[in-house]
Amino acid sequence: MKYFDMSEFACKHCGQLPPNGMNTALLEALDKLREAWGAPVYISSAFRCPEHNAAVGGVPGSEHTKGVAADIYVDGGSAEYERFLQLIKDLHIFDSIGEYHSSMFAHVDQRDNGTNPNYYSWIGD
Repeated sequence: MKYFDMSEFACKHCGQLPPNGMNTALLEALDKLREAWGAPVYISSAFRCPEHNAAVGGVPGSEHTKGVAADIYVDGGSAEYERFLQLIKDLHIFDSIGEYHSSMFAHVDQRDNGTNPNYYSWIGD
């Protein structure tokens, strides 16, 4: 990875990564996104052990528990967040994109290992 450190993907509860590591397609797509954005992209949540996933209200079997998802954000307020979301959609590099406008973060994942760009999408809060 060019822009991220593996420690950014570790579970906030136990500090572990998935037994088989983070999904390579996810890591590659995040680097592409960061390159295209031209400024820092931050990871608020990536891998979650089942206990942590339950504690934060994640759905059972969440993509986070499989090491294929990340919640990401950028600096700059709501206008930058909206521009960032549009870039994520325009790049067509993630299988899933979840929009969380009031919290200003995006969920991205590679649940199909990057083979179905922009196939799954939803708007959260």
